[in-house]
Amino acid sequence: MSNDVATRSKTSKPEEDPWTADGILAPRSSGTRSDGVTWRLYEGDSRKVLQDLPSQSVDCVVTSPPYFWQRDYGVDGQFGKEPTIDGFVENLRETFDGLRNVLSKEGTAWLNLGDTYYSAKGRPHGHDAKHRKRRMDELRAVDGPGLGLPRKSMIGIPWRVALALQGDGWTLRSAIIWARETSIPEPTAHDRPHRKYEHLFLFTKGPKYFFNRDAMINEHGENEEDIWVIEPDRKSKSRGKHYAPYPRKLVERCVKAGCPEGGVTLDPFVGGGTTMSVSLQHGRSSVGIELNPDFCDLVAENMTMEDATLPMEE
Repeated sequence: MSNDVATRSKTSKPEEDPWTADGILAPRSSGTRSDGVTWRLYEGDSRKVLQDLPSQSVDCVVTSPPYFWQRDYGVDGQFGKEPTIDGFVENLRETFDGLRNVLSKEGTAWLNLGDTYYSAKGRPHGHDAKHRKRRMDELRAVDGPGLGLPRKSMIGIPWRVALALQGDGWTLRSAIIWARETSIPEPTAHDRPHRKYEHLFLFTKGPKYFFNRDAMINEHGENEEDIWVIEPDRKSKSRGKHYAPYPRKLVERCVKAGCPEGGVTLDPFVGGGTTMSVSLQHGRSSVGIELNPDFCDLVAENMTMEDATLPMEE
């Protein structure tokens, strides 16, 4: 095992819980399981909420922010509807500035991002029969003029963000391809290959960090390394209310690889709550931040039910 990989297991809780110390923001909802595993859910803009959370209190970040002009979640201040590419990148840079403070020195941050095309059609995206949240009557930045790219270009959003974070001092340890057997539905893409993958970046604060290589082995006993073949969840609890949940198996691998047993995960864009739910399932405490109050209600309801019913799997 490399000397640059920190190995540890959090088997005992500190005498003083940093999450209940004076001056720490109180969560909107929370719960504690009989084995001591906890979850906390905060409502608000992640950039602001992170400022009021305890320093170096999280072991692993697993998140998938709203993609650039892909969906409208119907809440003021949402990410993904910035008028410029640089604005989207800057908002994620600000979020990761906050994550740097709450993430432990040996922590890991896993960032899932999909790309967007610049259509420059000059008219709203229109209606998507399958996904209500993708029905935008407004002119998207990727449909209007002046984005600074040739028409029909792939924007390269994931790598723009990754390189910006690297420039901010984050260590980019891996660029993982999350592949699927079936392509992403793109009914209007007739003159290019349909996409079958998204990016998952592994960031750390420095050269030494926790990493469990056994998590790279899939259910068939095969090492997948930096290409993970995982199908989307077809029966997610959040489907119908949140239209972009990433698969539990994807989050599971990140949690097992990047968070020590008994550790704490955080998702600053909690959405349907997949990161929190998977963390609870595998004996990790979890913290979530979500701007949309409806999503907060959904996640709190699901997490409260799972407190008593979800078995721990290791």
